[in-house]
Amino acid sequence: MPTLVPGAALAVAAAALGLFGLGGGDPPPGFAARFATGPPAYPIPPAGSYVLPPVRPAPDGELLDEAGRAHRLKDLLGGQMTLVSFVYLLCGDVNGCPLALSTLFDIWHGTGEVPQLKGKVQLMTISFDPARDTPEALASFAYPIRHDEAQARKIDWQILTARDAGTIAPILSGFGQVVDRSGDPDRLNHLLRMFLVDAEGRVRNIYGLGMIDPQLIMTDVETLLAEGRAQ
Repeated sequence: MPTLVPGAALAVAAAALGLFGLGGGDPPPGFAARFATGPPAYPIPPAGSYVLPPVRPAPDGELLDEAGRAHRLKDLLGGQMTLVSFVYLLCGDVNGCPLALSTLFDIWHGTGEVPQLKGKVQLMTISFDPARDTPEALASFAYPIRHDEAQARKIDWQILTARDAGTIAPILSGFGQVVDRSGDPDRLNHLLRMFLVDAEGRVRNIYGLGMIDPQLIMTDVETLLAEGRAQ
């Protein structure tokens, strides 16, 4: 077997990374169609055929990661497009948090087939039940994500909580996420929402029940990526 000089070895390594889609670059046109989980409820326009005007700036605030480390939300957004969702882990409403998390897992697993998205797009799930969704509880929930064999090819997924209800309140308000804590303390009434935040920290779309569809969301992601390349 021939011996490779250092420069040639680096070239081979770079070629291998490109071959397996781990070397960056743009995702293939039309990649959003790969995220279809069935016939859409209504026609989805082609990516890039429409504009998503900014809705509002994403708020800032302190959040805790699975290890209990404190971070500023604006730092976690980190110049990437981010799909932000608010949940609580004990939610039992099938049209609430379980639907949101199922959609997020569909998207996350699907990005393993489009590894060029890594570093450009991320998921961010924030609990609004910090009393029960402690960093330790989040770590248990995140275990299969952190130990997934294909994790290196998939987009990052940040799973976060807050110190207390008072700390998360201004973040919820800033996004417009409604949570009602006035009833049964074991059941937090809330509107199911997801928020697509662009790389400049602006909310560009808000998804409610009936719009939480992996292909629709990823078509918006593809649209915003094309917008960024055109600027």
